[in-house]
Amino acid sequence: MKKFIVFLMSAMMMMSLVACAPTKPKMETTAPNPEAMASTGGASDKVPDPNAEPMEIISVYSQNGDATGLNQAMDAVSELTADAMVDKLIEYGVLEDGTKVLKYEEKDGTATLDLSKVPEKGSSDDLLTLTAVGNTFIENFEIDKLKLLVNGKNYSNEQIKQGENDYLEYVKNYKKIK
Repeated sequence: MKKFIVFLMSAMMMMSLVACAPTKPKMETTAPNPEAMASTGGASDKVPDPNAEPMEIISVYSQNGDATGLNQAMDAVSELTADAMVDKLIEYGVLEDGTKVLKYEEKDGTATLDLSKVPEKGSSDDLLTLTAVGNTFIENFEIDKLKLLVNGKNYSNEQIKQGENDYLEYVKNYKKIK
């Protein structure tokens, strides 16, 4: 009799354990509501346009608000060219509207940039302009140094006179120049 009771108790315990076990939820088989699938305007709803032209991400340097250094901004151009860089420098107020690239050449880590004009803003602002042009070209074209010419001649004004062996190099501490 004891064996029978132990067997019966064991069977009842097994039945209760099976009855308490979690079950998998049923999958919904109805079609989704199109109104519920409407765009929420979030980033996950955006799909890249397959017809959009590819863009090159660039750094553009420009004078900061208190004229003591430069700011760095990330922007994009459709093609990495000297003309595109000059257009961005015009857009950021570093160069004047109407500035054109007369010639751009790269050789052995050194580039020569000949512009139609470079604005003269005053001695300290001129240094910021040259540094902004230099850093923008050197970083984006991955060159070591840049020779800046204006109408085929070395850049020069009352305070800054560049000679034949003067080149612009990347300024790491661009945030605080003066």
